[in-house]
Amino acid sequence: MDHPIAQCPFPYPRNGLAGGTTPNKPKENKPNARVYALTQEETDNSNDVVAGTMLINKIHAYVLFDCDTTHSFMSKRFAKKLGTKHDNLEEPYRVATPANRTLETRTLHWDISVLIENHNFKANVIQLNMVEFDVILGMNWLAKNHALVDCHGNMVIIQAPHQEKLLFHGKKRKRKTLLSAS
Repeated sequence: MDHPIAQCPFPYPRNGLAGGTTPNKPKENKPNARVYALTQEETDNSNDVVAGTMLINKIHAYVLFDCDTTHSFMSKRFAKKLGTKHDNLEEPYRVATPANRTLETRTLHWDISVLIENHNFKANVIQLNMVEFDVILGMNWLAKNHALVDCHGNMVIIQAPHQEKLLFHGKKRKRKTLLSAS
């Protein structure tokens, strides 16, 4: 949605694409997406991000709302807890990090449920080996849901389907690693 097939961020033959071709096959190993992953400590000490605990598929998750990230991501360990439907891609999906590294994954999870004030919002997320957050909701999810990130107020304002505005209040947490590298 919201882009031509040739620029599809999810290189998987879905919705009638024929022949198993990959519409967004990276050229010369260039990344398909970008992630700016703060550490949990940087998030806790920063006034310009919103993070907190919320329900993802009815399981508590530590979530970062990240306007600098092009796509949405889920940690490998959290994905195992959810047991959601996913696709294994023929071609790897490449993600650029702030440290000029490129991570590769072949796993995309479809239609995970993000619960905010008893409203479900769907998200498609790329699985990555990350340790500080369970889920990072990036610009693809924020734009789709007409979300406004209020860093000063430490909250996210989301436009519900029936024009109702919903609030998610981020919470500062004590330093604790939720996930270990796997």
